[in-house]
Amino acid sequence: MKKMITLCFIAASAVSISQQASAAQSKVEWFEPEHYVDVRAANQNRISYRKQVFRAFEKHIAKRAEKLPSDHTLVMKFTDVDLAGDVRYMVGPNNSDIRVIKDIYIPRLKFEYKLLDSNDKVVKEASENIKDMGFFSNSTKRRNSDSFHYEKELLDDWFKDAFPEYF
Repeated sequence: MKKMITLCFIAASAVSISQQASAAQSKVEWFEPEHYVDVRAANQNRISYRKQVFRAFEKHIAKRAEKLPSDHTLVMKFTDVDLAGDVRYMVGPNNSDIRVIKDIYIPRLKFEYKLLDSNDKVVKEASENIKDMGFFSNSTKRRNSDSFHYEKELLDDWFKDAFPEYF
């Protein structure tokens, strides 16, 4: 039994490694993030919150890039981020900031991207300014506790529009 479990683990690991090896690479650059419209933390250190946001976006983009051709690289350079909602100071027992999500505070992302082939030749490139004015009512993940789910949905829609042959 122990031998069978070990063999299953090895087989699963081999499949995981082969899937990673066949996935396209993604590289994300954050250009002058101190000037972004809204990557503000409610009750967290500003810099650590920004890092948390960027890590979440990078991980999500890497996951979506897996569907692109394996010998390609997706390079994205973000020039602005405006998260869904707005940070407001709340007077009360804790006197703290909270992020208020309302339909008037839409998520927006500005970035440039290049899809490069194995020889670093540009296959596709563009500048994007994407937003979702109906994010609050259209979101399929509205009650989801996943961080930045509105922005991730926005990126998912962009991937489908930008690379329809792969999504």
